[in-house]
Amino acid sequence: MPELTTGDVTLAYEVTGDGEPLLLIAGCGQPALAWHLSLVPALVAAGFRIATYDNRGVAPSSSPPAPYSVAGMTADAVSLLDHLGWDDPVHVAGHSLGGWITETLVLDHPERIRSAALMGSANQPTSWEIAITTVERDLARLDYDLPPLFYATQTLRYLPTADMQDTELIDTWLSLMGDLPVWPNPGRLGQYEACAAWSTDPVRTIRWPEVSVPCLVLAFEHDVDSPPRYARQAAEAIPSCEYREIAGSGHIGIVTHTDEVAAHLIDFFHRH
Repeated sequence: MPELTTGDVTLAYEVTGDGEPLLLIAGCGQPALAWHLSLVPALVAAGFRIATYDNRGVAPSSSPPAPYSVAGMTADAVSLLDHLGWDDPVHVAGHSLGGWITETLVLDHPERIRSAALMGSANQPTSWEIAITTVERDLARLDYDLPPLFYATQTLRYLPTADMQDTELIDTWLSLMGDLPVWPNPGRLGQYEACAAWSTDPVRTIRWPEVSVPCLVLAFEHDVDSPPRYARQAAEAIPSCEYREIAGSGHIGIVTHTDEVAAHLIDFFHRH
């Protein structure tokens, strides 16, 4: 996998397919590989040239000392665009933390963006979001690895409520997630610092009316981190923004409802 060194970080990236450039930006702790297991095949088949990369703090990219910030991780994305020679405006889609990075790209670097999809990310901060990002940051600050089952159970909030009652599904989920290695510091702390700071930033949402490029807000029906009613409000505040919602999905709809998500992205990007 090729690498780019910029400032204090080395980013591992991959480019797949031919056609219109599209940058995918991963969420907190999400490896870029997840895109290739979900959305990349459909997007490549639809005629896009896809760039994916692991954000700072997620291997095989490097993990410089914490804290990180959304602004700093946005600068990483711009450096990758420069490195790839993608000087003309490109499509970009981000999920969760990646959506916050995408939002910052749209606001601070509109000349680089042709159109943007904000997935599971555009909302006024909720009390839940502030509390969970603060707890995750504070636990990471302790620099102590709790049992893997603890981290596995944390991910259950990404599932719809109905799925939480499915014993077989939950057993399978916990078995899968519980076998993953614990995400080490400083990457874990760095990204959680960025998330906690963003969740409590009083300025970010008042900038939505400044957006000047076509945007899609893609929400998930049962998303507790970015609830649809707040995502719809964000879409209404962003000029000429489109709103779409994935029925029956939780926060990780990009994985559990890949076909529906891909269809919305392909339709939106082909029209812009």
